[in-house]
Amino acid sequence: MPTNTDIFGLAFRDYLDGKIYEEIIVKINLFDDEKLPVSYFFRPFDEMPEWEKIVLNECQGRILDVGAGAGSHALYLQDKGMDVMAIDISPGGVECMKERGVKKAFEQDFFLLDHEKYDTILFLMNGAGMAQKLHRLQDMLEKAASLLADDGCIFIESTDLLYMYEDEDGSAMINLAGDYYGEVVYELEFRQWKGEPFPWLFVDYENLSYIAELADLDCEMFYQGENHNFIARLSHKKDEI
Repeated sequence: MPTNTDIFGLAFRDYLDGKIYEEIIVKINLFDDEKLPVSYFFRPFDEMPEWEKIVLNECQGRILDVGAGAGSHALYLQDKGMDVMAIDISPGGVECMKERGVKKAFEQDFFLLDHEKYDTILFLMNGAGMAQKLHRLQDMLEKAASLLADDGCIFIESTDLLYMYEDEDGSAMINLAGDYYGEVVYELEFRQWKGEPFPWLFVDYENLSYIAELADLDCEMFYQGENHNFIARLSHKKDEI
């Protein structure tokens, strides 16, 4: 199976070319393989999960959509007349966003962004994972804080994987001497292509809140789902503005 580093870009291209029923094979070292319909990345607002709708309707001012994928969130905000910049490291994903009509779509590493200021910064679809490892989360949050306007806020989505280690009585067996339990390795396949493995982070709220404090950010639970997922809202500490 040939290797390609832009699996999402390949899948999005096929979708735009009319192959709307294709699926991405998602392999995670802690889970069984899953099939992810490419169409999920092209969902309109009324087909988005509840937490995404709530967050998008909270957005204001200049908006930065990090890891924007196929641009569905950015398109919704743009159609509302909002100023949104969508960034992703997938070249094919960025081309897809442009083709769909996203006006400000850029191939950009979030960690290398210039110090412009945004009123809303989005890390949706388990966007906390962009830190890749727990020890890198503080760097990611500090970078986000440097890009955040004084009265702005960051919405960051994650999932607490502790449930995977819980017994029927609610106790959990965690190897405290090992890697953090929310650190996983992804591998994607699409049609005849295989992507390189890459690390991803699923952080629990307690660790996120603690690390946000280290990054001089206030953290509050904004939304808590029924499937161990949550959205946190981060903002500058009021006494430091």
